[in-house]
Amino acid sequence: MGSREDRIVWIFPNYQTVDEANSKPVISSRDKLTIAIKDSVDPYAFPVAGMFAGINYAEDRDASWGQGTDKYGKLYFAALADQTLSNVLSEAAFPIALSQDPRYFRLGRGGFWHRAGYAAMRVFVTRGDSGGAQFNFSEFGGNAAAAAASDLYYPRDDRTFGNTATRFATQIGFDLFADVGKEFWPDVKNWLRSRF
Repeated sequence: MGSREDRIVWIFPNYQTVDEANSKPVISSRDKLTIAIKDSVDPYAFPVAGMFAGINYAEDRDASWGQGTDKYGKLYFAALADQTLSNVLSEAAFPIALSQDPRYFRLGRGGFWHRAGYAAMRVFVTRGDSGGAQFNFSEFGGNAAAAAASDLYYPRDDRTFGNTATRFATQIGFDLFADVGKEFWPDVKNWLRSRF
């Protein structure tokens, strides 16, 4: 199910990437749930949440949470909840319900722009359990549901349509960027190893 590359830049969890040429045609519901759980409880998921909390703290988001370490703690647990909800909904619940495959199928061949375009489009296009290409309803629906659910734990003053839309757009953007990383990280890693 997973690939040999379980981390991007040796840090970011990457349990859902497979080489397109070697991919198992269909994965089970249990496999989909396993991917979401591994992405959520990976030891590096916690510092990644800390990074997002730090960015939100520096931008003074969620001002009603005050200042200092108390605010950072709330931002940290909100970021951790955001990424866990996103993983569970867009990598397990929606793919199971919609018979879509949450894995990233690494192309691994062709020119830079061809591969970069392919990687960027994976946010919009995924493989159905039938094997055909489909609009990635799991990515958009799962992250929309996660953004809406996040209003349960963000401060009342910050439960606006704009803030919810920003959380949704941030997750989609991060996933798009991550797909490009998944496509090229093995090449970068091999290049670095050959140089050092």
